[in-house]
Amino acid sequence: AACNQSYNKVLKNPDPKFRLEKAYEYYNQGKFEKAQPLFEENLTMNKGIKNSEDVLFHYSYCFYYLKDYTMGAFYFRNFTTSYPTSKRAEEAAFMMAKCYDLESPRYNLDQANTFKAIEQYQNFASRYPNSDKIKDTNEAMDKLRDKLQKKAYDNAYLYYKIRQYQAASVALKSLLKDYPDIDKQDRIQYYIVKSNKLFADNSTSSKKLERYEETAKECTLFRETYPESEFSGEVNDIYNKTLVQINIHKNSTHNGKEKRRN
Repeated sequence: AACNQSYNKVLKNPDPKFRLEKAYEYYNQGKFEKAQPLFEENLTMNKGIKNSEDVLFHYSYCFYYLKDYTMGAFYFRNFTTSYPTSKRAEEAAFMMAKCYDLESPRYNLDQANTFKAIEQYQNFASRYPNSDKIKDTNEAMDKLRDKLQKKAYDNAYLYYKIRQYQAASVALKSLLKDYPDIDKQDRIQYYIVKSNKLFADNSTSSKKLERYEETAKECTLFRETYPESEFSGEVNDIYNKTLVQINIHKNSTHNGKEKRRN
């Protein structure tokens, strides 16, 4: 109670210089929840004055330390646009990206902030290529991309699980294209093969030949690219069964044409 009374006296003190001094004092003591409103008041009342740059910088950090990363990102961005030539602009740009990074959720949730974090880290690396934070930036981007890869894989594999085999094949191919360094690529190509085979199996008679031929192409790609894969045996089995189906439907098509001629 005594602390609250003391803080209320600071808030009611008519001297803005005194209130700002107390803001820095609270900040240095790690009492960011008390420093924040005093910095905000100073920014509102004295916008554009000499110390506004320093106040905004510390104000932004208050949000960061209070784990309000959305507002932290907003005010660090505000700092970089308001003071682009400041010696602190580099740090503010990095902290903006870091705030988005810290707001990035588990990989199975919406990844809007993950994309924002990657974008801001990329902007930072482009603008400050010689920064001592480049290593941290690259490591952070790698972790964020891993998260996006996991979500993209789960989304693609979900199509397979719910038997939407054509959509699964398309999504898995996009996964390999969008993330060429993704782990376990042979597993992804294996599910492309299986998706194509099952899609062909469940197609109408008029579409089967075309879709089995596409399955055979995916099998050949797998066999050439991953000859030592743990899935090679099953893919070879699928390939042989697919060739049988291709021959059956080619003969069926040929016999149908002969009957129409006769």
